[in-house]
Amino acid sequence: MPQIRLMGSDSDDVQRTADAVVRALRAWPETRVGDVSNPVPNRRGSGCRIYIEVLADVADHVEVTVERDDQEQPVVRRALPAGRGRRLPR
Repeated sequence: MPQIRLMGSDSDDVQRTADAVVRALRAWPETRVGDVSNPVPNRRGSGCRIYIEVLADVADHVEVTVERDDQEQPVVRRALPAGRGRRLPR
């Protein structure tokens, strides 16, 4: 089953975030939450990791886009125009 890994240097913050993510995933009708690990200490430094097993429970592929409204929208940059065909000598 696919997993989501949440990690950070503040164990309490990681646990609160994991609890919120699990509640949101369980409320979403197209996802199925499996096992949620106990906090695992980080290998380096403070904090922990929590693993959440999750599976999309849909017959057809559904694309979901999540947007945050608490941050500024990213700046959209246009590509440079194509060159005029000038070639370098060989």
